[in-house]
Amino acid sequence: MELNQPVKLKLLKDKPHIGTNSYGEYYLYTVQNDEGVQFSYFAPAEIHNLIQQHKLKNGSSFILKKTATMNGKKITPSIEFSIIGEPESQHTSPPLIPGSDGLKEILLQCVIDAADVIRSSGIQLGNDELQKLATTLFIQRAKNAS
Repeated sequence: MELNQPVKLKLLKDKPHIGTNSYGEYYLYTVQNDEGVQFSYFAPAEIHNLIQQHKLKNGSSFILKKTATMNGKKITPSIEFSIIGEPESQHTSPPLIPGSDGLKEILLQCVIDAADVIRSSGIQLGNDELQKLATTLFIQRAKNAS
């Protein structure tokens, strides 16, 4: 997965193949991307747990996005997970910073979601349209959060 590039995947089987190797337990899912390419996805335990928690089955779609965060001098990769077709309140969003009002995190998720909508639409739109879409999402989500 490329950094900060969301990938939409569709499950092709109800359950993963679960096994163990020298690294421990693994979860092998059969998935299909937007281009119709089928492949195997070794899900980390956290993603497997989210798939199971949300009871995703054959035909269910979700989005993964690889991100990187600085932890001192070390860059730590992580994977964001969101489900397609569930209300926004069900989506996994960036964690809240202790002591914050949560608006920064909501705005960040709105910008990410707006970029994803534009990318998914296949229409070439500029930064102005991205800003307008993100602002619209932010206003609605900020109202829903209060």
